[in-house]
Amino acid sequence: MFALGLDSSVVGVTDFCDEPPQVRGRARVGGMISPSFETIVSLKPDLILMTIAGNSRADHDRLVSLGFQVVVTNPSSLEGIYESIALIGSLTGSRTRADSLISQLRSKQRELVSRARMRPARSVLLLVSLRPIIAAGSGTFLHELIGLANGRNVAAHAPSAYPMLGREYILERDPDVIVVMNDVASSPRDVVEAYPEWKNLSAVHRNSVHILDASVVSRPGPRIMNGLELLVSSLN
Repeated sequence: MFALGLDSSVVGVTDFCDEPPQVRGRARVGGMISPSFETIVSLKPDLILMTIAGNSRADHDRLVSLGFQVVVTNPSSLEGIYESIALIGSLTGSRTRADSLISQLRSKQRELVSRARMRPARSVLLLVSLRPIIAAGSGTFLHELIGLANGRNVAAHAPSAYPMLGREYILERDPDVIVVMNDVASSPRDVVEAYPEWKNLSAVHRNSVHILDASVVSRPGPRIMNGLELLVSSLN
């Protein structure tokens, strides 16, 4: 909404919305899984946006029963992100601006992919949790970002989208690069201190353990190309 210049149309945001700066001062409607229906009703929104992965069906049905127009997006891939932007543009009379934004994002994507392919592919472990060890697996947009950054996801063949992995699993696959979100570790040292045996991993020897901003990399929205750029730089 903000990327489409619709700042004045946004009356409420979740407790986790901290970007862009314009969200400050907006009414807070609770968390993704614990929304305040009382607050939402008081705001009288014309449109409520939800996501398949982030919100529950029960909350969706309750909002619909209260008479609200509720639209559910599914930004689980880059195409899903682009489709969500286009949908929101259409719903808000901002389709031209949405198409322009999508065009800019696709152009940036092509530029970053081209840059990434100028160097050899790297094997990558992307962790969204350190204790327990949870990685981004296939079927996630983070897995897609790894591929676009010319990386090979070592968790690609794990049985779920965000698999819980054993310590030995990581040792066996010996990734070239380890990427950790900054909401689970503040420095590469945190990773090795958590699992001392990982000190012999190639990523550790090559100083290729990177802490990236989770709010940029792991949130599926207009800043996703900033996330891809961080990932491309990390794999370099």
